[in-house]
Amino acid sequence: MVVDHATHGKSWVELRVHGVSGTPPEAMLARPHVRQVDGDDKSRFFRAVDSDDQELRGTDGHAIEGFHWGRYTSGTWFKALWLALIPFGLVNAATFMLPAAERRDGTVDETARRWRIGAIAGLRLQAMFLTVTFAFATGLLLIDIIGTRWAYKNLDSIPDGLERWLPATAVVVAGLVFLFFGRKLRPGPLIAGPAATPTPDPALQPVDAAVPRDPIDVDPVARRTPFARSEFYQGDSDTPALLALHVTAGLLTVALMAQRFSQEQMWSTGPGLDTLIFTLLGVTVLATIVLGDPERAATTLRDEAHAEPMIRWHRWLSRIALALLALAVVALVLAAANVLAQGLPSGAGSRVALEGKDQFVFPNLDERVDEFDLLGGWLVGLGLVAALAAGIPAQLLARRSRTWEATPDEPAWHFRAYSGGRASVAFANLAVVFGVGFAAASVTGVSTALGLREVKVEAIAEPGASTISGSTPLIDRVAYAWGLGILIALAVVLTWLVASRIHSRDGLKAHARVGYPGDVEFPAARADASPFPAPRLARWRASLMSSVWKARLKNQAAGFVWLIVGIGGVLAAFLGWSEIARLRGNEIPGLLQPLSVSAAEVAGLPDFWRALAPVFTQVGSWVLLGLIVLLVAKGRQAVKDEQTRRGINIIWDVVAFWPHAVHPFTPSPYSQRTVVDLSERIRHHVAAGPDHPEPQRHVIVCGHSQGSLVSFAALNLMSDAELERIGFLSFGSQLRVMFPRAFPAYVNYEAIEILRRNLGSAWVNLWRDTDPLAGPVLSWNHEWSQSVWTSDHFDVPEHAQQPQRATVPALVDVDVTADAFDVWRCGDDWRLTDPARRLAVLRAGVEPQESPINTLWGHGRFWTDPVWPAALTELRHR
Repeated sequence: MVVDHATHGKSWVELRVHGVSGTPPEAMLARPHVRQVDGDDKSRFFRAVDSDDQELRGTDGHAIEGFHWGRYTSGTWFKALWLALIPFGLVNAATFMLPAAERRDGTVDETARRWRIGAIAGLRLQAMFLTVTFAFATGLLLIDIIGTRWAYKNLDSIPDGLERWLPATAVVVAGLVFLFFGRKLRPGPLIAGPAATPTPDPALQPVDAAVPRDPIDVDPVARRTPFARSEFYQGDSDTPALLALHVTAGLLTVALMAQRFSQEQMWSTGPGLDTLIFTLLGVTVLATIVLGDPERAATTLRDEAHAEPMIRWHRWLSRIALALLALAVVALVLAAANVLAQGLPSGAGSRVALEGKDQFVFPNLDERVDEFDLLGGWLVGLGLVAALAAGIPAQLLARRSRTWEATPDEPAWHFRAYSGGRASVAFANLAVVFGVGFAAASVTGVSTALGLREVKVEAIAEPGASTISGSTPLIDRVAYAWGLGILIALAVVLTWLVASRIHSRDGLKAHARVGYPGDVEFPAARADASPFPAPRLARWRASLMSSVWKARLKNQAAGFVWLIVGIGGVLAAFLGWSEIARLRGNEIPGLLQPLSVSAAEVAGLPDFWRALAPVFTQVGSWVLLGLIVLLVAKGRQAVKDEQTRRGINIIWDVVAFWPHAVHPFTPSPYSQRTVVDLSERIRHHVAAGPDHPEPQRHVIVCGHSQGSLVSFAALNLMSDAELERIGFLSFGSQLRVMFPRAFPAYVNYEAIEILRRNLGSAWVNLWRDTDPLAGPVLSWNHEWSQSVWTSDHFDVPEHAQQPQRATVPALVDVDVTADAFDVWRCGDDWRLTDPARRLAVLRAGVEPQESPINTLWGHGRFWTDPVWPAALTELRHR
């Protein structure tokens, strides 16, 4: 580790923290040459240097430093493959979307706490459903599609005697997939179980600490956010047990499919192997549900030690998880041995013959398809039960939390949670929609790529041939549901978008005229330059209108999610109903049949639906194929291109921030390192600064987008005395428009107001109307016209210090700069014009633009805006 120990009595530090996609250090510091001055290979701190590797500083001692944390979620080709794990990440993030069990004053509501525990247990069940779905798809791919169908089709190319090993090998490979996810499991931690009290996190210690340092004395209740708890950054103490249980569930699902595939019995009396496997799977699911809340996440602001009975309970569950994992491995081996004993399914008098590229005769396929569909029916039932188990207590928790929700006349109302605190329900079920879609996409894509979409079935008892499309009727129903759902969603979304654009047209025109009046000409400052008349601004006004409209769509994010979840939930319910009815030899009522159709049922539909059903199935099949092609193509492209890897992993920058709460098959949460490393670097700068700096704010933390959340969390680990020396410049931030609404227990009005007060109001936020991802943080109720602009905001204090001559720009030039570039200052929320205005004549104290007017910057390039230095000077004098 390279550490910069230099101390400059007159220096001050601007510490930039990038957002999603891992902005390179050179771009973050806007300099071609940089040097790492602290950190390791993932948490990296850089400063700008010249061509001789000498650090660049301003005349006032200004040092620009960048914190690059992007390697936690991007940087290697393997991390790009995380794209396939998005459903697991979504359901994990949904846990942190639950409303807090504490009232706004920090006291615990016991009823809300109980509902929160129930909701987390339900989310664990939904996460388990996703694991079992993934295992079911893996089994279909390897055991059915490749190990059997592909083997039959290519029987002539397989050496004699080897073909009987293929299905058993497929079973073993499917098991190895889940053993790969559990590769970090060790018996020792599982036997020991969670500790009675959390041990000091090594990442929280200085690199030269001889003994563990006591945690910074920060009261999370006083800060109103769990980000002030050191335990938040140590992860779920039951993660090894949770990981073992999910690996066990995957192995048992594959073993159950293999045993139903072979139908071999290893003993003549007592329950069969498939019954024992099914029982073990049920015990595993139950153990996951009752795993509980080891970090007392229901009372997220508290960190008291657990009672001794609870500690013993979790330790025994950890040991049970280890025992179940061992039994799952044994069950998989036995099931694979049974598959090997049977070899490829066959029967007396059956024949194998190729019939073209996509059709071939397969003995007894219909019987095995029914077996797999029976397992699929149980899986659908588990999914519906999981949705209810998670949704009902989450709904009751949201209803309870609304009893202390702010009223519309309070500032906190503008930080309220999405959908009345029900965002967790929406995103958990969105994870299920994507999880089922990804599973069906993999089966459909591989079977199509191998030419196995259509298989002729030759029955032994009744000679003759029939055709099965797809792999199972369940997959056909999923494709049909996706096709029908996508067409309905597209119709609704397109109608809404057209209506929204038409309805907002007049307001957008007025908005554009405020920044760029149509009757104003901006004369050129030089004789050889052309003026900037109103006609040349017309295209900018059109682009600005479009960008502002698109940027406001983020306010409808919850509505879009609920639309997808609502359509998916209705179709999933009918899919489960119709599939269970089919397996029992029944049918759903005739008027409801078009809501869930398999290929074999198309002929029985009314004429109108009989014509549309193939269209829906085809659309769904192509969409599912497109999903798998996209996953494969982007993964392959990411192997070669770092920029693609950064783009793909944007979603993980958002999702992987959160610790493993309900699903362990997600990337390691980077918050456990980035937040701690950033807080330690800030603490280093505060300690290295002068005892009485002038101005007082020696360190300005500048957080962009997701980096503003990382910065917000890091600042909540700082003591009150340290915060007196720090300023916070957020820009392109979601700390009001998204984070408090999606994660109300962690980011909320009270936490923001308390941190701002502890900072001595040294917090300024920069935002643009054209930003599609972010917006204002410290203001609300914005109204604008060509004559009056109004907003409500946090109070702005008088400057704490007299203007210092050493600052660049000077404090007296801040107002001049803001006026020159038409900054709308809503208290400490500064709305920047986009694009920045071109000045005909530079006023005193105003720096010229550093970039040409050739694009709308929207969510990026804030530090190149000419107003940026003025915001830094404003903060330093607070």
